[in-house]
Amino acid sequence: MNDGMILVNEDQYEKILIHLKSIPFNTLFARAVLESKFFGKVFVDNINKPKTIFIAHEYGMSLLFGDTENLEFNLELKKYLLNENKDRIKYEWLQVYPEKWNYKLKELLNDNIIKYFKLLDNYSKSEADILIEKYRENHIIQWGRVNLIYKEIDKAIFTKSEHEIKLIDSEIYDRIEGSVIPKFFWKSKELFLSEGIGYALMNGDDIVSISFSSCKFDNVLEIGVETSEKYRNMGFAKYVCQELLSYCQKNNYSPIWACRLENTGSYLLAKSLGFEEVITLPYYELIKS
Repeated sequence: MNDGMILVNEDQYEKILIHLKSIPFNTLFARAVLESKFFGKVFVDNINKPKTIFIAHEYGMSLLFGDTENLEFNLELKKYLLNENKDRIKYEWLQVYPEKWNYKLKELLNDNIIKYFKLLDNYSKSEADILIEKYRENHIIQWGRVNLIYKEIDKAIFTKSEHEIKLIDSEIYDRIEGSVIPKFFWKSKELFLSEGIGYALMNGDDIVSISFSSCKFDNVLEIGVETSEKYRNMGFAKYVCQELLSYCQKNNYSPIWACRLENTGSYLLAKSLGFEEVITLPYYELIKS
């Protein structure tokens, strides 16, 4: 990046954290970067007095917030979002604050944003999904990100699985596979085992499903879930999530859940566990090479 978007050194993250805490929705993934719980990058318009801030979590999530009218920053931001330098080789999902940024992105990007829910006005879901595969090669796709909370965990009644549920230890951690797993949210195994928490539902030696803290700060715990491919759509994830919710209940953590609204499986699982939707925000899938 050039002077429009200035890369911040890790030893300067603390001054950015103050700004992050003013955002009124779940930004724990960005906090994980700023508190060095996981890898990422931070860009600002001005090191000493940042007004526009961009935080990218290495898993593939990013947050843009602050002043929307910063011309030099916005010129570089546009290049970044459209991946003009072909640096982005994996998916990245962007959230923005305040809402004014959604209008600014539309102004900056023009016809380069495709709204998935608008496609559904004229096409069936299967037709829209085919179109999205074509559009995402050179367009930013706007989805929805839903934030959910568990309002009355102290009153929750959990059911037990016939399968064994184990605390994720070093041996299980090393064998977990998938896309939503602890090693993609914590800087090291040692950090996860000392500061995080997670459970694995087992079938013999098979890891069937896991539920773990993708982020854990103060008294808030964000839940991550992954089920092995051959065990999906069998209801196993609910049991292992209940184990983590029981941990939250006993240890006074407020569990939160966030997922793409169009990720029906994750959304319905959260609702079945007793989570309630609090806000849905635009969620931008950025262009990758």
